[in-house]
Amino acid sequence: MNNLVMENESYSKLEIPAEIRNNWQGLIEHISEISSIPTSLIMRLQSDNIEVCATNKHQDNPYRVGSKEALNGNLLCKEVIHTQQPLIVENVLKSRIWRDNPDAKLGLISYYGLPVNWPTGKSFGTICMLNIKEHSYTDSQLRSLSLFKTMVENSLTILYQQHVLEEKVALRTSELEQVNRRLAKALNKHAAATQVIHHQKYRNGLTGLPNIHELEKYFHEKILPSENKAALIHLRITNLTKIRDNVGLLCSQHITCYVADRLKALSLPGVYFALLSDDDFALVYQQGDDDLAITLTAIIDSLFIALSETIHFQGNYISLMRSMGISIYPQDGKNFLDLMHCASVAASECQTHQRDYQIFDNTLKAELMDRFQLESQLTHALVNDELSLHYQPLFDVENEKLIGAEALLRWHNPLLGVVGPDKFIPIAEELGMMIEIGYFVLRSAIKQLACWQKSHHDDFFVAVNLSPLQLEDLALVDKIEELLKTYKVSAKSLEIEITENVFLGEQEDTLKVLKRINALGIRIALDDFGTGYSSLSYIHRFPFSTVKIDRSFISSLNSSSVNRHLVTAIISMATAFDLKVVAEGIEDKEQANFVRDAGGHIYQGYHFGRPVSVTAFSRQYIQS
Repeated sequence: MNNLVMENESYSKLEIPAEIRNNWQGLIEHISEISSIPTSLIMRLQSDNIEVCATNKHQDNPYRVGSKEALNGNLLCKEVIHTQQPLIVENVLKSRIWRDNPDAKLGLISYYGLPVNWPTGKSFGTICMLNIKEHSYTDSQLRSLSLFKTMVENSLTILYQQHVLEEKVALRTSELEQVNRRLAKALNKHAAATQVIHHQKYRNGLTGLPNIHELEKYFHEKILPSENKAALIHLRITNLTKIRDNVGLLCSQHITCYVADRLKALSLPGVYFALLSDDDFALVYQQGDDDLAITLTAIIDSLFIALSETIHFQGNYISLMRSMGISIYPQDGKNFLDLMHCASVAASECQTHQRDYQIFDNTLKAELMDRFQLESQLTHALVNDELSLHYQPLFDVENEKLIGAEALLRWHNPLLGVVGPDKFIPIAEELGMMIEIGYFVLRSAIKQLACWQKSHHDDFFVAVNLSPLQLEDLALVDKIEELLKTYKVSAKSLEIEITENVFLGEQEDTLKVLKRINALGIRIALDDFGTGYSSLSYIHRFPFSTVKIDRSFISSLNSSSVNRHLVTAIISMATAFDLKVVAEGIEDKEQANFVRDAGGHIYQGYHFGRPVSVTAFSRQYIQS
């Protein structure tokens, strides 16, 4: 009889009972809640398609129960079913294989899925979660989805056993008792798992602290009914991700527990603690007969003291970096989510400006939204071909002949318009985009240089700015050399400009990279000279061929005798070291004459030409 059941496999077409569907719906909703991911699905395999069997109700989830996709498409779930292996794709847009799958067209670009099978091993479908942004799935999320897969398969086991039971009951009464015992065991296991889920929903398993769901429950039960003011503090350990990347997961978990223990040990009267994520804590305090501002100051001081000690873990000594954002009820929000959002905004602002703590005000929200919009648009700027180079001409002081150009990065976004490099380059560096953008600049500038040299002369050169982050890239020099060979451009026609803040990092590593660049024959210029950390020792040690006097000195030549002496001294010193001197920011004839009489070598500034597009530069300078 077992063989007959296995052969006809009629169980695979069974309708899923409403009770089991409701249980699955609860699981799917819980996956989305604990993972903070908008879309979680249970998919069922049909003969020629795959169908949504259960889905959560998040506003950003495009799928509904009954949605279907044909199996002839490029489906992520189809791959999971075929390989019977977990599948993680952090960003389908970066994958040649998956970037055209149906989920990506709906805006879901990250995916984690597991196969779900009947107890016979036949495929039922998948359980998966998807996000609208690039996402690296945590160990906690991986474990949670695995647990939920087991619970779904337990339900299928129950359903399968019930089906087999119905076919066997007339012939084998004795087997019915065995099936009932297995069924009871499965139900007990399901009940135990449900208890685990309930604990996970309201408590953090690592620290035992209440989680955000319990915090919200506390807020509704204790804060809202009272007329007193309350403060919500969002405490963020800002360097925990870096600690995890460098020292490991065990260390980061140790620190999360350490912070939780320190908060518990404070025993602050009336303060309720919760853990939002590994590096985010929340504290709620409601005003009694005290002055809220005074008590809040005392709480903040206590937190600073508690988290100021150096932590020792497996031979590593670690100092915590933290930021605190504070929102006040009811003035900043009359419900939990609004208040939590305001505290998070203040914490982000505090982190951006490296402050110890920040109390929310409405201007912060607007500033953060502007920055968020800038970040979200910038991440697609290269793909959407929104970045371009403008070029500002460089002229020989002696005969005012065009000798080169500086390549300057520009960004024009359809939504934001023209965004200045002073705004987007620091954000690109923070987002880790600067190396990729830097190669775009190098490639574009060298390719254009090759075109101009054909119609101008071989001595014409282009200067390109390098970010300090690019100098940390081990492949930088090889890629520059490859670009020069590809476009058949002489190394002496390229000048690399660096700013003085490279001296803040590891100087020996920077020196090695610059020496390799210099060995290729590429000129190296020190930009914005005189404004930061430069000294004669740097000029002597590093292989510079050019110094660029910062425009702030040039702009005040006509009014400042001090700046006239400084410019003269810089030119004299650079000449003594056999360095070329570029005067930036020349805006009139008098400034140009002063630079010429002082012995400068190269003019740059609006008086001689503004930065313009490739086409305009070719027309105005190269062709003429």
